[in-house]
Amino acid sequence: MGIGLSPSLIANVKEASRLCELLGEEITFVHVSDGKSDLRQAIEKQVEEVGTLAVKHQFLWKEGDVASLILEVCEDLNADLLLVGALPREGLLRYYMGSIARQLVRKSNCSILLLTQPLLYPKSYRHIVVNGVDHPKTDYTIHKTLDVAAALEASQLNIVEEIPPNKNTRRAADDDEAARCSRWRHIIEKREQHRIKLSLKGTEIPNLHIETKIIFGKPGYSIGHFTQTSGAELLVLNSPDTKLGFIDRVFTHDLEYILSELPSDLLIVHSSAQSSPGK
Repeated sequence: MGIGLSPSLIANVKEASRLCELLGEEITFVHVSDGKSDLRQAIEKQVEEVGTLAVKHQFLWKEGDVASLILEVCEDLNADLLLVGALPREGLLRYYMGSIARQLVRKSNCSILLLTQPLLYPKSYRHIVVNGVDHPKTDYTIHKTLDVAAALEASQLNIVEEIPPNKNTRRAADDDEAARCSRWRHIIEKREQHRIKLSLKGTEIPNLHIETKIIFGKPGYSIGHFTQTSGAELLVLNSPDTKLGFIDRVFTHDLEYILSELPSDLLIVHSSAQSSPGK
């Protein structure tokens, strides 16, 4: 986990420790400075206030570029998950210049969890939303989400697929067109629900209620809105197929909508399935 001297430092440490304890993992805390200031003593003093951590852990102190060194540590340790704090909403300047969290999301080769509002007394993930998009990575992402839901004892899981409106499903100008669009939507919903049902075949987690929801709307915006309005504490997405750059922030797409205004904590699951849909 990347840490720095901030008002949320202790909360981030507590949140990360609790999650790793539940997931049965050890944790490495990484602090990177620019070499011009020594914050190590101040950070160590605050961390000492947390008390004994329940998981095996270590601290690493580095100097240099923050994002590059955190990613380098993840590579060296063969990390499964990178945890970082993130602002729920970024101002215009930080949006275009790119916060550390954004840089890590774009370049990370392991799964990454963005903690938006860490608490001194960590919350539970009772309600989780995962993207059910028709993509080669999705089965892996859903099953990893089920593992996380079981470990965290979540009670509700929504598998949400966003379908961009097209000529067959967009709003109609008259009653006949509306009826035709409605039929198309019904056909697509049935088809996609069947696909997700097959993905879940043989999977059963006690006390976890699973629902599938098909949303016709703009990818990224729609699932973010659903996550926020449903009160879910965690949103899970596939990792991007390609490394994202400045042009992705100018011409906003699904992941960038989520990153610009995080509706909850965000888990991006990295997998080796890099094929494009339909291939």
